[in-house]
Amino acid sequence: MSKLPVIPSKLKYQTLSHIEATPNGIRFDSRIIGYSGVIRQLEAGGFDSSLANGLLVVAEIQLADTNNWFSPSDEQMAIIWRWLIACIFIHEQQDKNGMVMVESEDGSTSRAVLYAGEHGGIAIYPSTERCSLATHIEGIAIQKYGAEAGLQRAIQLYQGMAESDPDGNALRLSQWGREGLTMLHDDFIKMLNTEGIPAAPVAH
Repeated sequence: MSKLPVIPSKLKYQTLSHIEATPNGIRFDSRIIGYSGVIRQLEAGGFDSSLANGLLVVAEIQLADTNNWFSPSDEQMAIIWRWLIACIFIHEQQDKNGMVMVESEDGSTSRAVLYAGEHGGIAIYPSTERCSLATHIEGIAIQKYGAEAGLQRAIQLYQGMAESDPDGNALRLSQWGREGLTMLHDDFIKMLNTEGIPAAPVAH
């Protein structure tokens, strides 16, 4: 199977930083960060405030893999694909529904992308999307097939959730990926409507 997603050269969303793959890591302007470190930043939310730069990072990791500068492990592959699917979903929902102001417990407000579905709407964030994917894709696959085979199966499922758009200029969710994520969010909103906010944090 294809190891990494091929990000089209013309990204749909503008990037702000100079990001370039090198044999030693990814160059961010004047500094270089190793590939494993950059993947950890993806997982930790280091690019959540600039998803366009995160997309370019994924493209440069793919270039490094093509050039035999870096070969991601299955765990790193899952991180990359999980990040990518969450990112594409966030962008699609922003284009479709826009953004809303969300009030935090301390009274401050912030902007978030809106998901609007069959049972209502909810603010969505890259970090909670990745957590939900990790639980519902990787967690279930590993439970069913074991750690090694389950992780490989999860990567295959992620790959099936994305495709190139007709112009080949951007990635988008496949029909199967979009339907799966829609069902996941609609079920979560339905649960909130009937049971209220759960006592323990639940990813959506």
